[in-house]
Amino acid sequence: MTIQRRSFLQLAALGALAPRSFGTQGGSESGAGGQTTLRLLVPEGSQANLDPVVEAFKKARGVDVELLRCGVDDVATEMTLRALAGTPDFDMALPATFSLPDLAELKVIQPLDALLDGLPGGQRAGAREADSKSLYSLGDRYKGETYGLQTDGDVYLMFYNRRMLMDPGLRKRFEDAFQRELEIPKTWAELDQALEFFHRPDEKQYGGALFRSPSYMAWEFWIRLHAKGVFPVDDEVRPLIDGPEGVAAAEEMIRASQWLCPNAETAGLFENWETFSEGRTFCNIGWGGSQKYFRRQNSPIRESVEVGLTPGGIFGGKPTPLSYFNWGWNFSVSSTTQNAELCAEFAAFATSGEAAVAAVRAQNGFFDPYLEAHYRDEEIIATYTEPFLERHRTAMETAIPDFYMAGRGEYFDLLGRFLARANSGKLKVHEALSTVAKGWELITERQGRASQIAQWQYLKGRYPEAIRDELRSS
Repeated sequence: MTIQRRSFLQLAALGALAPRSFGTQGGSESGAGGQTTLRLLVPEGSQANLDPVVEAFKKARGVDVELLRCGVDDVATEMTLRALAGTPDFDMALPATFSLPDLAELKVIQPLDALLDGLPGGQRAGAREADSKSLYSLGDRYKGETYGLQTDGDVYLMFYNRRMLMDPGLRKRFEDAFQRELEIPKTWAELDQALEFFHRPDEKQYGGALFRSPSYMAWEFWIRLHAKGVFPVDDEVRPLIDGPEGVAAAEEMIRASQWLCPNAETAGLFENWETFSEGRTFCNIGWGGSQKYFRRQNSPIRESVEVGLTPGGIFGGKPTPLSYFNWGWNFSVSSTTQNAELCAEFAAFATSGEAAVAAVRAQNGFFDPYLEAHYRDEEIIATYTEPFLERHRTAMETAIPDFYMAGRGEYFDLLGRFLARANSGKLKVHEALSTVAKGWELITERQGRASQIAQWQYLKGRYPEAIRDELRSS
């Protein structure tokens, strides 16, 4: 069945009412000859990445892995619903990285450290070797324990129409208008200026294809807020989003909406990619999957894409881009599986060495580079291009984290919904953010402020050093 993200938030909110462990054992079964089959719940679109891993694991260990597919936005909800119903018929799953805290709190998934440390033959140690070092693993851990292994480098990047960016006439007009050369924007102020400059709807040319649906608006606001030099909450996890910086960030984002494609408010991921691929828009925002789509055979924009880091603000006295890791998939182990050790072995196998390289090579799959080895592989370079991988690697190494807190889904759902209301003119920005801030306080109290403070201090201490000391926390 298809279950929307809101359903997951409602289930997560029932965490205090849920049993702390689920009664029935589920998942793996024995096939012909007593061979174990592990069941892995995965998002649609990831099978191409996983097929070579499953085949290699079966050859190495004689263990089958059955892929159970569900909608891209539904993995965490499916996991939670099946567990609460007492029918968790999966051993492992690939939830989005940002959903791990809620899944951990509901005890749908289990900690992995002891399982990984007990792997035979030093497999976990091997996963820490240079080639298998993950460039982003912050989202794997929650409250000091590992709950997932990252298998997808979903860091936000910007995509520009090189034909517009390098057009001599447009460059001259831009320089005359703004007394500076047209280049890839480093700050949101520079990007917004470029959006307005290129937006000519009468000629069916548009400034940007940035998303304006609720969840995507929350992601863009997250970067714009940090670019203003402020953390989202203070040291007591009291919201700062409705302060002057947050209001300014939201107002600027909403003002920029007038320079976007007509379908910005309604376009989903694939419609967004199709729109930008038509070649009539100056810029877009996305991930490695965006790059693969834009570079597909017969794409009108295949040879006209320039990649840049997402814009930021002024840090250290100079314009500084800000990267943001906002999605990704994580191998997680069900709390009720009868084969937890084998599941951990598969997760370690899938996220290191040749298996992980083979997974990212799949051109028709979701997974993007996240290991050192990915950036040197010739097939991966051919798929993404060297310039893209250079910027992607920089973004992975300097990314600000998502809000990896209990209740993260509720925090962001509330933020996105009220930003969308402000964007449509139904609420003034300060009213929308004030309402969100009050809601965030309620979520924090329900989750337990002391626990939230401890997790936030952990996250705050792992922001990129280049900006951490310049972000206001009060």
